[in-house]
Amino acid sequence: MTALQSAALSLPARLDDKAMAVFELVFSELLDSVATSHQRDDNGDWHIEALFEYAPDAAVIDSLLAPLYQQQGITPVPIIVVPVETRDWLAENRAAFPPLHIGRFWIYGSHVTQPQPPASLPLLIDAALAFGSGTHPTTEGCLRAMQMIRNSAPRRVLDMGCGSAILAMAGARLWPSCQIVAADNDPVAVRVAARNRALNAISPAKMRLAVSHGFGSRIVCNQAPYDLVLANILAGPLSRMAPDLVPRLAPDSWLILSGILNRQARSVEVAYRAQNMRVWHRICLGDWTTIIMRPAAAGTMPQLWRGGA
Repeated sequence: MTALQSAALSLPARLDDKAMAVFELVFSELLDSVATSHQRDDNGDWHIEALFEYAPDAAVIDSLLAPLYQQQGITPVPIIVVPVETRDWLAENRAAFPPLHIGRFWIYGSHVTQPQPPASLPLLIDAALAFGSGTHPTTEGCLRAMQMIRNSAPRRVLDMGCGSAILAMAGARLWPSCQIVAADNDPVAVRVAARNRALNAISPAKMRLAVSHGFGSRIVCNQAPYDLVLANILAGPLSRMAPDLVPRLAPDSWLILSGILNRQARSVEVAYRAQNMRVWHRICLGDWTTIIMRPAAAGTMPQLWRGGA
C-alpha cells in the first residue's frame, strides 16, 4: 500500500483542452506524478489534480508553472497539497494499463502475466513510476519515429530528458549494437531509469545514465557526436537547446523531437532550421507533433519508410 499526496489547483474556464494538456505535462514530466487529471467544476472553471508518491513542494510547483501562468495571462493560484486516503493506488493504476503495442514494441507492466507476442520488442515499464510509459502521444510519436528510421542503425544514441528511459531502452532493443546515453535533469528520473534498465536486462555498459542539465554533463558531451538524438521534452526548452544540441550531431545523423503541441511545431522547426537542420517527416497524433530532422549537409534525404511503424 502506498500513501499518496495530492496537489490540486483551479484554473480559469477560458483555457482550452490544449492549454490544460500543457499544465498536465508539467506534473507528469517535470514532477513525476503518478497520475494527473483535469475536469471542469459546476462553474466551468478547471480543476487539475496530480497524485504523487512523495510530498511535493508547492513552491517548486509554483516556479514550474510560472511560465505557463505568464503565457496564459493568469494570476498565480494557490496550490493545495494534502495526503490522500491510503489505498493500493499503484495496483489500481497498473490494472488500468494493459499491454500496449506500438509497431513492434510491446510495452507492459510488471503486473502483466500474458506471454510476449512473437517477434515483438518487449519493454517493461510500470506506468506509475515516471514520465514515459508509452501511453502519451509524445512518447508514442517517438517510438513510431524510431521504427521509421530503424534501417539507419545508429551507433551512438542520446535520450535527452529521458524520464523513465523508455526511448533509450527502445533504442537498445531496436539497435542491439548501439551505445546509448540517457540523461535527465531530475535525479529521481535517473534513479527510475536505472531501475527500468535493470528490469529490462540492459547492461550499464550499453546504456549509460547521467544527471544533466542540457549538455552540462561530461558523460553527455564526451559521447558526442551522436548518430541519433531523441528529445521528448517541451517546445520551449527544445528551441532553446538547438544551438547546443545540433553541434553534437554526426554529419549523417537523425534528430527526433517531441513534446510539441501542433501549434508549436513551426516555431521549433524554425529554431532548428537556423542551425542548418531540415525536416524529414512529421508524425501528428491528436494535438501533438513529433518531428524527425536531419542535418542539411546529410545529402539526399532517404525515402520515407512507413512499414512497422
